[in-house]
Amino acid sequence: MSSLSNSFMKVGALTGISRIFGFIRDMLIANVLGAGRLSDIFFMAFKIPNLFRNLLAEGALQVAFVPMFTEHRDDKKTSTEFSSNAFSWLMCLLLFITLAAEIAMPFIIMLFAPGFASDPEKLEMTIWLSRIMFLYLFFISGTAFLTCILNAFSEFALTTAMPIVLNTFMIIGLLIAKHSGYDQLNILSWAVVLSGIVQMGILFYRIKKRKMGLHIIRPKLTPRIKTLFKRMIPGFIGTGAYHINILAGSMIASFQDGAVSWLYYADRMVQLPFAMIGLAAGTVLLTSISSSMCRGDMNDVYDQQNSSIKHILFWTLPALVGLLILTIPIIKLLFEHGAFDHTSTINTSNAIFILAFVLPAMSLSQIFSNTLYASQDTKTPVHTSVTSLLIGIVLSAALFPIFGFLSVAVGTMVGGWVKLLTLIYHCYKRKLFKLFPRTIRTCSLFTIIAITMGFMLAFANKFGLTSNLFGLFGTIAVAGLFYLGTNKLLLKFIK
Repeated sequence: MSSLSNSFMKVGALTGISRIFGFIRDMLIANVLGAGRLSDIFFMAFKIPNLFRNLLAEGALQVAFVPMFTEHRDDKKTSTEFSSNAFSWLMCLLLFITLAAEIAMPFIIMLFAPGFASDPEKLEMTIWLSRIMFLYLFFISGTAFLTCILNAFSEFALTTAMPIVLNTFMIIGLLIAKHSGYDQLNILSWAVVLSGIVQMGILFYRIKKRKMGLHIIRPKLTPRIKTLFKRMIPGFIGTGAYHINILAGSMIASFQDGAVSWLYYADRMVQLPFAMIGLAAGTVLLTSISSSMCRGDMNDVYDQQNSSIKHILFWTLPALVGLLILTIPIIKLLFEHGAFDHTSTINTSNAIFILAFVLPAMSLSQIFSNTLYASQDTKTPVHTSVTSLLIGIVLSAALFPIFGFLSVAVGTMVGGWVKLLTLIYHCYKRKLFKLFPRTIRTCSLFTIIAITMGFMLAFANKFGLTSNLFGLFGTIAVAGLFYLGTNKLLLKFIK
């Protein structure tokens, strides 16, 4: 299991580096665009191609393709034929979707951001930028497919580092926009598109160098491709419930000026630990559990699941506590500069305080959804995702007149926990999951120590120790050392 943990840590560390670049990017966006009209336009235009990418390439295609590819991974001829055919189908599908979306963009924006209709200039600019950035979908989805192939061979490092390319291009674009006087939104949008081209080129070169034989062919509707499509259809919703929930929330929030931006920044803060912990674990587990199930070794599957639960909660619980206690000083020091005012800090912090509670549920869901996908069951995750999605949307809409944009955070949080509990139930019922007593005892210890750490953070916050950058990072460092040291000292007594 040390190999699995090492993979988690490697992927998590690279994801962390990427997210650091992402924070620099978001700090520049906050400084240049603020949290109002301009940022609402950009985030909505950026959100739409990202949703399609999450649903199609990084979601449905990955969970359907990786288990099927893993079965024939060692047969080079079969795997090459299957991957080339699937890649060719994907390129054709993406070309069709991109062309259709470019034509239908006004209707898409009216659907996803109905609140923008009250401001014709805002609506028109959003449509224009969305047409530019939808080109990004074609390249980043191709990148996601190439990522699936490399991940199937446990080559996680390069693929995990790809978001660094996006963040670097956006940072350069923001700096040019800030100091050149040219149109900020257009420069930033074209920077996104260029990053997609570069990412796809890097991974395609890597696959060619490894002589995997991937190439574009005339698509053929083979039995394997038919099976792939059948498994992809439910995967659209099964893997994208959270993203659909956030987008649905943005539709609701578009009626409140600035709310789209506040939710974006709040989501980014929660996505940092999720990507480093939950998503990193899910990336590794899909391939690892698929291999174990192909061998029929369920004991190994149980070991991986319990090891992953401990790994996820060990890192997620202190991150949750930190977000709850330090949300205002973190947002103030990171983003409250330039066009990002104190009102935006308070509103973003309030959203984070609610969204943070979904972090353990989102992260742990990766274990159970990937277990079902590895068993080549794509239907059950869909049922759970649809249920959680509907609950989230209904709550968001129902509570909006009372809580405003914060209702979106409430709906997302409740929906996330419903999804996790339902996934656990289905895995346990089908004997795809077994919880070890030692896992329960270990995670209980993590919880107690994380809560104790929270009191330390609250004390430091109350007496103003987190009011400057040095004090904030010093407080986090001391609390982190306490958490790690106490766990190391007490874990030896857990049997």
